[in-house]
Amino acid sequence: MEVLVRLERVGSVARIVLARPHAGNAISLDVALQLRGVAEACASDPEVRAVLVSAEGKAFCVGGDLTEFQAVAGRERSDLLRRMADAFHAAQLCILSMPKPVVVSVHGAVAGAGLGLALLGDLVIASSSAHFSSAYTSIGLSADGGSTYLLPRLVGLRRAQQLLLTNRRLMADEALEWGLVTEVVAPEALVEAATEKVDALANGPTAAYGVIRRLLLASSTTDFATQTEEEGRHIARLAAGADASEGFAAFREKRRPLFTGADA
Repeated sequence: MEVLVRLERVGSVARIVLARPHAGNAISLDVALQLRGVAEACASDPEVRAVLVSAEGKAFCVGGDLTEFQAVAGRERSDLLRRMADAFHAAQLCILSMPKPVVVSVHGAVAGAGLGLALLGDLVIASSSAHFSSAYTSIGLSADGGSTYLLPRLVGLRRAQQLLLTNRRLMADEALEWGLVTEVVAPEALVEAATEKVDALANGPTAAYGVIRRLLLASSTTDFATQTEEEGRHIARLAAGADASEGFAAFREKRRPLFTGADA
């Protein structure tokens, strides 16, 4: 089977690489299925402390594979899209909910499902060449890839409506201004910048990062009392753990902490 999504391990960092550059890393059914498998492998590996998502070629991801969609019609196309969406959504949910920080490195076209994948990053590092669009309505489809959930949370409802309904193309600097990405760098600096960010996270208190990810994800569906109760429960639990002991010791000794990512 052709490898369309590659999983690499560099120390405690797992790298998920879209590896279909000849097709703009378009999401086919096989890509979605492989992405789900790779995401599940990252989530279940206790040696992985941080994840970097990137892509080969000139584009991060141009969206769904229109060639595959056009090869079928009617009910067959509907069934194909549903299977693809289910696999892609499962991969997204796995990445979004794993207790490990995620960095996404984007360049070139970031469209449709590619936009949905980029939105999953805790940190999104963009090349100045990157441009973002929804693209779904340009082929008569409704938005997918988690964009109706993630975009309003990141950029607000009004801007999400603009992006999803008008297919406006957002350039990298404007994406930074809107809060869609974390940082914009020159194309030649992208790999180094993304690697630096994910390595720093992998060497950090990753158990605490996992808690923060879960709390942030839950924050839009809970009230203040529930949210702060959860905050109190987790911070008290982690305070008894090895990383907190190391953090306090490093502060006292005026040195850099050496976290292991151990949970309490």
